[in-house]
Amino acid sequence: MNSSLDFISRCLHRMIYGLAIALLSLTSSCADETRDAPPVILFIGDSHSVGSFGMQEDALLRRLPGFNVAIYAICGSSPESWFTGLKTNCGYFFKDTKGEEQRGWEKETPLLANLLALHRPSYTVVELGANMYGEPAEWIEKTSHEMAMAIVSSGSKCIWIGPPQARLQPEPELGVVFDALRAGVVPYCMLFDSRNATTYPATGGDGIHFNSLGEPGARMAENWALSAYYAFSPLLKIPEKAVH
Repeated sequence: MNSSLDFISRCLHRMIYGLAIALLSLTSSCADETRDAPPVILFIGDSHSVGSFGMQEDALLRRLPGFNVAIYAICGSSPESWFTGLKTNCGYFFKDTKGEEQRGWEKETPLLANLLALHRPSYTVVELGANMYGEPAEWIEKTSHEMAMAIVSSGSKCIWIGPPQARLQPEPELGVVFDALRAGVVPYCMLFDSRNATTYPATGGDGIHFNSLGEPGARMAENWALSAYYAFSPLLKIPEKAVH
């Protein structure tokens, strides 16, 4: 009896040892894959990024060597939307690191925490602010600060593109948005002032979205995207590999 028990015990020990070695090997393999994966640029935006601005920015970022890019644009979103999962019914544009694209009208806003955990981005580019126009400055500062802190606390560097000029969102109220954004996200994020790179026509369109102006408006949005990209792209550096 004892010899049988000893035999069973030795077999169990060998099985447990084998499973432990296999688990360690799998863990090491997964860690190596994570270390070797290209760094990610995460892009988050509102309806401007659902349109030509976002498509141009996405194309520019994907041309950068050595990076993967994931873009999530939700019409009507503000920083708060990315904490509450607010559902949009006016359009969205997603494109993952493999280049697979999703478009539609209705979608819940992805939670920022989930996106940061999924992609572990080296850089997070945020295009938000137009949907905070007319809101109290204190609220704009608070919600933008919360988003900026969540980004940098995850280990990602932060770049923020503020809202462009719009006929229905004129100064001085647009300046209030920018001042509140500046107070909320600087020095955690680089803040790009889109007012200096955009002009909205006095007539035509819906007064806010460049794509509503047709082909000329699409070109305006693309030029805005180029201006923002040229301003922040020098900051995008491939992170040094960790030394183990």
